[in-house]
Amino acid sequence: MKKTTPVTATTLEIDEERPQSFKKTLSSEDRWIEASCLGLLLLAVIVGADFWRDWFSSLDRVLCSIFALIGLCVALVRSDWNGERSRHRLALGLALLSGATVVLFLSYFLARPKMSGIACGLILAGWCAFRVLGETVYQSLTLGLVFAIPAGIDAIAARGAFVSLESLAVTVTSGLADAAELSHVQEGNKLIFGLGVADQFTCLGKWDSVLSFFGIALFCVLVFRRNLVCGALSLALSAIVWIAVRGTAWVALAWLGNQNGVWYEWSAGLEIGLFLIALILVSSIDQFFAALFEPIPFEFINADFPLLAYLWNWMCGLPKLTLSIPVRDDDFTELQEPEEWEAVE
Repeated sequence: MKKTTPVTATTLEIDEERPQSFKKTLSSEDRWIEASCLGLLLLAVIVGADFWRDWFSSLDRVLCSIFALIGLCVALVRSDWNGERSRHRLALGLALLSGATVVLFLSYFLARPKMSGIACGLILAGWCAFRVLGETVYQSLTLGLVFAIPAGIDAIAARGAFVSLESLAVTVTSGLADAAELSHVQEGNKLIFGLGVADQFTCLGKWDSVLSFFGIALFCVLVFRRNLVCGALSLALSAIVWIAVRGTAWVALAWLGNQNGVWYEWSAGLEIGLFLIALILVSSIDQFFAALFEPIPFEFINADFPLLAYLWNWMCGLPKLTLSIPVRDDDFTELQEPEEWEAVE
């Protein structure tokens, strides 16, 4: 038997709420919270009616919204609602609602209806800060981001990010065709093969668009409560998965066309099939990163040099600043007296 020193774990909660002089458990009588949030939410919908009408005009945006809302509902159900409302949480909730009010006024007077999406996100975050008391404030902010996603996507599209993504998809597909020894010519965002033209590389408006892939990744992040690093990688790589799936599908169609002498057109059935494949691939990638970014168990941490394990566990716990530090245990039980080690050996 080897001589071992017992190790225990001490957790330093940097972001935990310190006890305050004013605390009150929320009850059903606090109607002003629901009244304020509901009133601001209705005002946000009215101010941004044009933006929301345009957002729900395409299939992929509807799919993305459905996945996000389902993930949000599951995340709320799985949240810890029991707790106390401290001054810190009260101030945060009021600040978020005040910020939402300011954004709504700016959206109205500047005639920018898409800012109402940001206001909706702040309203939801403020409501969660008031009501979901068993979770950290970071969870409230994360859930609030769900309503702000449409405004964020619209801003990204306005800056030409989707155009660059489409060009990258065409380039990757051309490289795959070269690897498969398929003769083709690239013309803008089209690939001309011997029997037909591959021209379905748009990021928006389809069953298998990048927004649908993003919605699947967002669903996984919300439902399984991924940390910051894992969630960010899952969301970012959903676009890479879209490029890979779209490019592979076009190369497969061109290869089958050369084999059979018939050009296979891009169809809605093919889009649905690729969407189902995306469900498997994106969720698998999310599970992979979730398993990769698991904190190191305390029994595998070297108590003499815990820095690397400490940094890894801290990164895996982001955005919650929980520092888990292993320390030596100086208390020995009767079955683990130090003088007995040599005798046992």
